Amino acid sequence: MTAVRPVLDAYIELNIVLALSAAIWLMARVALTRTTLRHGYVAQLRALKVLCVCILISPFLALGVSSLAAHAWPGGAVALGDIAVAAYLRGDIAMPAVQFEALLNTRERWVDLALSGQQPVFISLAALFAVVAVVYAVRAFRDAVMIRQTVKSSFLWRKSTKVDIRLSDRITVPFAVRGLRRRHVVLPSHLLDTPRELRFALAHEFQHIRAGDVEWELGFELLRPLLFWNPAYLMLKYQFGRLRELACDQSVVERKRIDAREYTTCLLDYCARTLSTRNPRVLNVAFVTGGKAKRVLRQRVIALTDAQPAEAPLPALFLGMSLTFAILLALGAASIQQTQDWSHDRLMLSTVVNLERLQARNQGN
Repeated sequence: MTAVRPVLDAYIELNIVLALSAAIWLMARVALTRTTLRHGYVAQLRALKVLCVCILISPFLALGVSSLAAHAWPGGAVALGDIAVAAYLRGDIAMPAVQFEALLNTRERWVDLALSGQQPVFISLAALFAVVAVVYAVRAFRDAVMIRQTVKSSFLWRKSTKVDIRLSDRITVPFAVRGLRRRHVVLPSHLLDTPRELRFALAHEFQHIRAGDVEWELGFELLRPLLFWNPAYLMLKYQFGRLRELACDQSVVERKRIDAREYTTCLLDYCARTLSTRNPRVLNVAFVTGGKAKRVLRQRVIALTDAQPAEAPLPALFLGMSLTFAILLALGAASIQQTQDWSHDRLMLSTVVNLERLQARNQGN
């Protein structure tokens, strides 16, 4: 079990960082509504991508903060546990040493119970987690096989340096996907009869490819079997999907000079066509089904109908937001690290605990 503990600790810390990131993004959204980025969905999506990158590199950010603190503030504490121990030794926390140490080691104690294999509750939860994770993994594999079959059975219509444009009779809505070496845009064959809708579909899917949305969506889906239960992950994934579509619509209308109302009409037609099929599951990155999808669709239609021009984001504003995300996550990731049992303060706390226990034993005799 000693080999499993570091993995479990890293998993716990990842979920805590995700919760912190979700709170940071919610505050950032409130702040963005009062800036020039309020209607800049492309800039908002880039900011969220920066936050997601900071989540991925949070262990290195935490290591950097710890190293910087060790050089700039020798003997100073960064982890919350170490800060709490130092505060207790200064007398700022009034609590018996035994109780304080038990509270401080709560996470470690729960991890020990989970790894011991002697608690039926933990065994049941672990089994349930494994079953649900396998279900999500199997579903992702099934979807990947379905997409591959659809791409293989489609007809190669156009080919560029990096993207294949294909036609298929098996789908009603276009989608973009990538393989190991090439990206594919698969279109319903009936679009050849409607040049205007064909232009809209190509512009939309190529914008998803240009923005890297396919790769980002793939990354979120690969993490689902591990993080399906975490509300922070679900919220960030939903926010990413919402901004992804809003930013794509905004970019298409602005870059291609497409009429926003015609584009909206085409979008609604596709959604109605998809929902009218027996199996409304769509193999693409667009939101067209489900309760949340309806809210996103409504937001997309309103954003396109209003057609409010988005002001170009100030580089200083975007850079400041990115640095704020990195600093907050660096501090947060460093603060949740496990306290070190061999530190001077922890040794002093252990001594106080042992003296308190010895005193209690002598009084008992």
